[in-house]
Amino acid sequence: MNRPPGGPRTSVPVQPGTWLTLTTKKPFIPKGTPMPLEAGLLEILACPACHAPLREENATEETPELVCEGASCGLAYPVRDDIPVLLVDEARRPA
Repeated sequence: MNRPPGGPRTSVPVQPGTWLTLTTKKPFIPKGTPMPLEAGLLEILACPACHAPLREENATEETPELVCEGASCGLAYPVRDDIPVLLVDEARRPA
C-alpha cells in the first residue's frame, strides 16, 4: 500500500486509495495576546519564597502576574510570553 508524503503519523487511510492528512497546527494567536494559565498548572504552582499558593492577577493588560497569597509575603511574579517567571529576584515587592 503506498502512503502519501509525510509518513504514517500524519496521514491515515480513509478508504482504499484515499488518505486523510492530519495537521497539528496551532490556531493563530496575535503576539502579545494574554493567555490565561491553565487551571491545573495554577493549582500546583507555589511561591518559591514561602510556598503559599499563587493567584493570577493582571496589573495591566500587558503584564499579567502571579501574586503570592501568603500574608507575610505577597510577592508578584511576572508572566512573560505565557511563562511564569518564578524567581524571587524578578518578583515585584508588595506596595
